Amino acid sequence: MGYLYKQEIFKLLKKRSLWFCLLFIVLQNIGMAIFSQSYSNFFQAKLLFQYDFASTSFIALIMIAASATIISTEFEYNTIKNVVMQPYSRSQVLISKWLTILTYSVGIYLLAMILSLFDKFVFFNTAFSLNDKVDGGTSLVWQGWLISNGATFLTLWLILSVVLLLAAVMKKGALAVVVGVVGYFTLEIISSLMFVLIERWNFLKWNPLNFLNYPGQLTRGSMLSKLTHLSNDQMLVGNIIYIVLFMAIGLFFFSRKEV
Repeated sequence: MGYLYKQEIFKLLKKRSLWFCLLFIVLQNIGMAIFSQSYSNFFQAKLLFQYDFASTSFIALIMIAASATIISTEFEYNTIKNVVMQPYSRSQVLISKWLTILTYSVGIYLLAMILSLFDKFVFFNTAFSLNDKVDGGTSLVWQGWLISNGATFLTLWLILSVVLLLAAVMKKGALAVVVGVVGYFTLEIISSLMFVLIERWNFLKWNPLNFLNYPGQLTRGSMLSKLTHLSNDQMLVGNIIYIVLFMAIGLFFFSRKEV
């Protein structure tokens, strides 16, 4: 399967969209830092740093699109038959694509984090220290930064697991992209209603959308935990279980799909 993985990485590196997206993150991250420095009365540098100067939101869009198209393009360009005709099982083919997306997501997150450190020491060297306390919390800024990135990365993969599932089931990636984007950006809109329903029917706390509140719960603590009815440990384990479940379902359907 190592050959399949190298093949997928090679195809990814050949895409101009990859380099465009990486360049966009560089410009967006540094641009946001410069903008927030110019309007420091409206933006809190310490808080922006913890969220990689808003790069994680753009990374989510990039990774949703990449996850949806890594499978669907094989069908759209009619190359899927060549892929599955290789001396590898369909499971190995799909897993190699998953590993490619995982590599992409880790790489782009590391890029955003390195850029954020660059921004901190170039633009905000005297504005705050990495050893300062997080506002309203007991952890240090660098700890909150790592925790925020880890939790956001995990919930991103909860969304990507659904996108990869839909991409494995269907031959078009458009719906998978729409579902991923809507799921990512409408959480704040539906949260109020979801919390009311959870308060009334406690079992609804186990729905996957509730687990997308994990990053917010880590930063806001007990306040959000009272609404989600879940502890931080339950959030962590629940995210992992749902990711494994959705990807297993995708693997099942892809293994039996007509090409």
